[in-house]
Amino acid sequence: MRSIVHPMLPTAAEPTFAQAPVLEALGPLLLDGAWGRQAREYLGRATQRLFELHQGGASGGEIVAQWTAVVDHVVRAMYEAARAGYADQYTVLDQRVAMIAQGGYGRGELNPCSDIDLLIVYPQRPDAFVETVTEKVLYALWDTGLTVGHALRNLRDCVRLGAKDLKVKTALLDTRFLAGDRVLYKQFAELMESELLKRNAARFFRDKVAESEERHRRYGDSVYLVEPQIKEGEGGLRDIHTAMWLAKVKYVVHDLSELMEKGVLTERDYAEVAGARDFLWRVRNALHFLSGQHLDQLTFEYQERIASDLGYRDAEHSRGVEQFMRDYYLHARVVNRFSDDIISRCLERSSPYRFLGRLGGRAIRPGVRIAGNELVVGDPATFRKDPILLLRVFADAQRHGVALSTATRRLIRAHASLIDDTVRQAPAAARAFVDVLGWPHGVYRALHEMHELDVLGAYLPEFANLRCMAQYDRYHIYTVDEHTLRAVYRLEQLLHGEFKHDVPLLTSVMRDVDNVEVLYLAMLFHDAGKGQGGDHSNKGAVLARAVAGRLGLNADDIAQLELLVRHHLLMHHLATRRDIHDPKLIGEFARTVGTLATLKKLYVLTFADLGATNPKLWNSWQDLLLGELYALTVESFERGVTVERAQIERANRIRERVADAIGEAAGEALERFLADMPDRYFLTTPEEDIPQHFDMVRRYAEEPLVTAVAHFPEREFSEFTVVTCDQPGLFAKLTGVLRAHGMNIGAASITTGGSGVVVDVFRVTHLDGAAIARDDGRWERIQVAVGKVLSGELDVEEMVAHAGRPSILGEKVVPRQPTKVEIDNRVSEDFTVLDVFTLDRVGILFAIANTLYHLELSIHLAKITTSVDRVLDVFYLTDRDGRKVDDPARLALIRDTVLAELQPLVEAPGPGAGGSVTAPDITGRLPTNGQPTTGNG
Repeated sequence: MRSIVHPMLPTAAEPTFAQAPVLEALGPLLLDGAWGRQAREYLGRATQRLFELHQGGASGGEIVAQWTAVVDHVVRAMYEAARAGYADQYTVLDQRVAMIAQGGYGRGELNPCSDIDLLIVYPQRPDAFVETVTEKVLYALWDTGLTVGHALRNLRDCVRLGAKDLKVKTALLDTRFLAGDRVLYKQFAELMESELLKRNAARFFRDKVAESEERHRRYGDSVYLVEPQIKEGEGGLRDIHTAMWLAKVKYVVHDLSELMEKGVLTERDYAEVAGARDFLWRVRNALHFLSGQHLDQLTFEYQERIASDLGYRDAEHSRGVEQFMRDYYLHARVVNRFSDDIISRCLERSSPYRFLGRLGGRAIRPGVRIAGNELVVGDPATFRKDPILLLRVFADAQRHGVALSTATRRLIRAHASLIDDTVRQAPAAARAFVDVLGWPHGVYRALHEMHELDVLGAYLPEFANLRCMAQYDRYHIYTVDEHTLRAVYRLEQLLHGEFKHDVPLLTSVMRDVDNVEVLYLAMLFHDAGKGQGGDHSNKGAVLARAVAGRLGLNADDIAQLELLVRHHLLMHHLATRRDIHDPKLIGEFARTVGTLATLKKLYVLTFADLGATNPKLWNSWQDLLLGELYALTVESFERGVTVERAQIERANRIRERVADAIGEAAGEALERFLADMPDRYFLTTPEEDIPQHFDMVRRYAEEPLVTAVAHFPEREFSEFTVVTCDQPGLFAKLTGVLRAHGMNIGAASITTGGSGVVVDVFRVTHLDGAAIARDDGRWERIQVAVGKVLSGELDVEEMVAHAGRPSILGEKVVPRQPTKVEIDNRVSEDFTVLDVFTLDRVGILFAIANTLYHLELSIHLAKITTSVDRVLDVFYLTDRDGRKVDDPARLALIRDTVLAELQPLVEAPGPGAGGSVTAPDITGRLPTNGQPTTGNG
């Protein structure tokens, strides 16, 4: 019979030197003077040896166990020295004390820079022995540089505090004897079990679950974040701790292996969880070694370096860092699933009640029942008899508005491999899956659960390739599969009116979409071609067509699905990078889309894709641009006239409305203004802004320069409007003045009237400096500076140079993205279009505009898009004579010159960029500046 191990007692004796190779190599710690200095040097040598083992491929658990053994040895040596020192001066009678490791240290799970948490226990009241020994040990430990927390309590205090403080009780679940009186520790452990462990178990479960949910919200509420928190985040080490705390109370176990022995975990589950934990330990070890500090955020600064450290190498279609992060997400997913499963088991109702629930309830099909608010499949043979049921149960739960029971979820995951080619080709399986997509509620929930239980990937192998696929940039904040499912959720939210106040047009369009299952399928496969090299949109379209054939869609739906996937980036590309008031462009876009029904789907798909990629990508400016492109294209479908004619008619209608709004009193000045401004002005300028512009133009007749500033805090931008006479380099001069005064330009509109009067409008974002953007005194200085620059009193280039380059101190490290400069001479009949795609830095817009000015080019339209850490600036250009640039040599010169001017701005390294692993110094810490001294980059 297996011996029962008390859960609160250590499961093994303290490691001997022979059991801990690092201790054996170091030898004993001899304390004969300055304990802190001697221990610090000892720890430094240990850290160096462990670092070498880590570099040599040691497992995460091996480093954790050996570092814990080293710290144990130091604590014990200090205790023995303190006890001996006390005994040399005083008589030791019945003084008793036990030094106990608790928390992570109690679990024996110390990473190189983990905190050390000690509990010093005495029987009733602290005496001189307890106080003297404790003080000497703690002061010596603090002198080593370790982060040491401690509590000094008697036995009753431990019970009292543990009963009323959740954190204290949690820490007391993980304790381990270190030094002192073993009998006292045994009394402590027995008291903890009898008076604390089993008391108020239900409340403990509820409190720990609530604490876990709050922690997840605080750290991003997703396993699949681009910079995950590997300890506290979802799928991190804390999820394992939480599960084990609950399991210790419910099952009276001490470690994972005992959960397997008691049948709570299968051998497969145990192997997966243990492997995932070791992987997370290894990553955390690398983070601590690299940073020299207790760091748990897996930031971009360290991802590439750790990937290289752990042996990941670039492949044909994926970078080493992306492979590493995919493995991270796969392991974190295992941890999250394990934690959820243990929590569900601990919160389940009593066994007799569950048994009655399975027998009772309402049968909805053979083997499937609704019991309470859960769908239950009690017999595993049910799925073996009919594998298609693995799909049907999700549609059943969706229609009945219930959740799958915990046991049913386990059964589904265990049997997902039954979905083979026969099931995939079965019309009944296709109907079940399409039913899920076509139901008005719960589409995201069903798809997400199918994905988590491995059913979605089994049924759609094309989607399985996206499982935990990492995207190494700040632009995407989730893995490809998580992004895709969240995009489906945004579509469902849009359908149910959750965005109706923010995007009323999109809400209205979504509610008018037909065949919504085609839209959801398009979203599922819009990124399915990623990771295969080449254009992912075209590859995804091919995959989507094949899936649609299996699902039995008709020819029209298949064609629409393929078009949506192939062109899912097109609408955003045109809205943000092209002149959407160019009749040629609108006509070509309408022909590409083909029908109004497809346009509606593409419009809402674009909205959901952007918002699910990164919440910062969707803003009022994006809404305005996409909404305008949608309206213009709808007009081209509905009016049945040429786009150019429709544009002219629309501009004339706006002129009439503006004239009515301003009134007859304006007289000839208004007529001149309306005639002077080009059609584009009336099509691109909000109607409510035109009267103010007219007033500024009228004032310009008496003043050489007229400016105005308006703040829109609710939309997070300010507008700076300039009316003056056109001159070479005007746009560059204006952007330069704004740059020199710290303004971050988010958008710009350029209008030149037939008489040469210019109306330029700049939107200055509040996102990284609302106080600066709304500083009236600063705007007064800007208006004065603009006048001096335009009159020649000030040189704008000197002004920008004097302002200096922005400091990069404190900037977060971002993955390097190559700067691209592209020229398109086909998209517009009248202009050469320059696209600049680069890393965001203050001053980028001025650098480009000023370079174009010196190249003797005129800017007629500028479209500025800032997406997280990237900028895409687009310029419609002519030469000084107003013609497109068509000389290949001159086009190459433009591209090369702009690229050369941008390199110094975007190549400044951020903090910690570059380098790889550095050996720790003798104290076990890296150099204080965090910069590596060795490594292979």
